[in-house]
Amino acid sequence: MESSIGNNLPRVKVQNQFSIKEIVYKFGPISRIEIADRLGLTLPTITTSVSSMIKNGLLKEVEQDHSVKSLGRRTMLVDINEDSRRIMGIEIRGTVRNGVIVDARGNVIVSMRDDHPYSDYESSIKSAASLSISLLESSGLTWDDIDGVGITIPGIVDKDEGKLIIHPGYKWKDKNIKDDFVSLSGFKGIVSVENNTIARAFALVMFDGKVLEDADSMAYMFVSAGIGCPLLNNVKAHFGHVTGDGEVGHMIMQIDGEPCSCGNRGCLEAYSSEKTILDKSLGAIEKGKAPYLASIYEKKKSLVIYDVIEAGEKGDEGIKEILFKATRYLGLAIANIENFVKPERMVIEGKIFDKEEYRKILLDTVYKNLYRGTFQDLKLHFKKSDDFSGAIGASAIAIKRDLELFLE
Repeated sequence: MESSIGNNLPRVKVQNQFSIKEIVYKFGPISRIEIADRLGLTLPTITTSVSSMIKNGLLKEVEQDHSVKSLGRRTMLVDINEDSRRIMGIEIRGTVRNGVIVDARGNVIVSMRDDHPYSDYESSIKSAASLSISLLESSGLTWDDIDGVGITIPGIVDKDEGKLIIHPGYKWKDKNIKDDFVSLSGFKGIVSVENNTIARAFALVMFDGKVLEDADSMAYMFVSAGIGCPLLNNVKAHFGHVTGDGEVGHMIMQIDGEPCSCGNRGCLEAYSSEKTILDKSLGAIEKGKAPYLASIYEKKKSLVIYDVIEAGEKGDEGIKEILFKATRYLGLAIANIENFVKPERMVIEGKIFDKEEYRKILLDTVYKNLYRGTFQDLKLHFKKSDDFSGAIGASAIAIKRDLELFLE
């Protein structure tokens, strides 16, 4: 019995240390007493661990806000030392690679992108490695200054092995992202790999948690070339954990419907992804139903989703019909998620929803399709689209991993 307890003590210490860091990260600046109360640990245990982490630079002491009335000596609070870490985050997508270097609180120090389109994995991973070197040069840092690298990519990821299992859009399979990046970039530290939408969800929890209010579960829908919607549980007091892969883009919306790039028919992505919207918009140009968009295409010889949205605003009825249909299918998918899972908070990020018109169409569709028998108020938040949100998500994954591994 004593042997069993002895063997468990190091594991308990490690778990306690991570729990302390997690609480400080989410609620700091925070007092040692409040940390102890939240974790159900003794004050001496908290004080010993906190003191070690202050000594090693991960945490810092902060004097209690002067606006808080206090008798006698002010309480010294503890918080994450934002200058203690430099983390790199990179998002790899076929059309673009985005990269950032952030501090321990996720504040961006430098950001860069490579928007050269690649359809092959080899060119994309080389571009990511080259981008990482450019980020270092721009920031004046070296690899010795970087405490961790996070990489995100669409598709299904084995985060433990740092591998991409499959990227359905480009048919990339069994790619060892971690080892390939290390080999190409020269970085010798910890590399964390995660699905790009899951990473965005963790970034929201870690860097912008006020959006969640008191919710303990969250679904995060990201609409881009594909559509993802992971569910995170236990986010009120913790960073949370993911349930499932979140591949909602391959939820069947119509039996024997439109063909999807994954090989199935009737998937949500076949109606509502940016790729589908762009493809259908090109078809509308060919049919003479999008004169304004045709003028843009004539000048640029290519289209991005912002061009399509602009054409809808300028009165291209064929384009508005495509956008309305895509938005309604997304609303139906969200209603299905709400009816089945009932997350306490739903967050949506997509360029189309930067426009109020499409937010309204989405919400109307959602509310028309909710199951009223167990209806509760749906708390839905639209997150403004950000080209670097995937890279910032990658940095969040790397920071989370660093906190798990950092032991005093």
